[in-house]
Amino acid sequence: MEEYSEISAKDLKKQEKFLSTGCSKINKIFGGGIPCQGITQIYGAAGTGKTQLALQLCLTVQLPLNAGGLAAGAIYISTEAAFPAKRLHELVQNLDVIQDYDNINGDIIFVEHIATIEDLESSLLHRVPILLNRQKIRLLIIDSIAAPYRVEEWNNESRNRSKSLRTVGQQLHKLCKNNGIFIVCINQVSAVLENKNKYCDIKEQPALGITWSSMITNSIYFYRKNSIRYASTFLSPYLPCRTIPFEINMSGVKGIE
Repeated sequence: MEEYSEISAKDLKKQEKFLSTGCSKINKIFGGGIPCQGITQIYGAAGTGKTQLALQLCLTVQLPLNAGGLAAGAIYISTEAAFPAKRLHELVQNLDVIQDYDNINGDIIFVEHIATIEDLESSLLHRVPILLNRQKIRLLIIDSIAAPYRVEEWNNESRNRSKSLRTVGQQLHKLCKNNGIFIVCINQVSAVLENKNKYCDIKEQPALGITWSSMITNSIYFYRKNSIRYASTFLSPYLPCRTIPFEINMSGVKGIE
């Protein structure tokens, strides 16, 4: 007869793994940092700081375990524009939490630029698994997941796009489960016709619709209000509902009081 060990929800919570964002205030509202389980989506309008945080994570993942990192590299799949190497270099020079470590830089950030759905699927199904077997990598970022789907011409838009999104989402979950890597997908937004949210006056929702949203484990919303940036977890099914104002400067994304 198979024996089962008892474990409480509290014990499971203690076993959760998190990746530091590089800011203790932001880590706190996420329950400890970016969670390892499944797909974490960071969505918002242009200029709200999504890519900045993604770059920051590429550096914090290189931190040792006792500093909130994983002592590992990252894969950065860029779908919208050239990889922001200059912004990364500025973070290497100025991000507070990495300044005590001389070996944290861009050398173990593996960048691939992708423009089409076919290339995205091929990368996730074939090239990424090969790289994960050859290198110590614990973070995969797609910036952004929406861009290839918005430029593609679909003969049967609803069926074909949904099929591709399921393929991509299922493969990301598989990579997370089999390799223990953190998955972060940057997403664009579309307009909300009717806001029924009680937490804030929302006029945007994540792009790509219900097929993609059903794949998401944790969702973080970046937005501006009265020239102040905010990060909110109100649409995240597993994170507590919290909102924090933050700023972006030379030393990265920082929560403010």
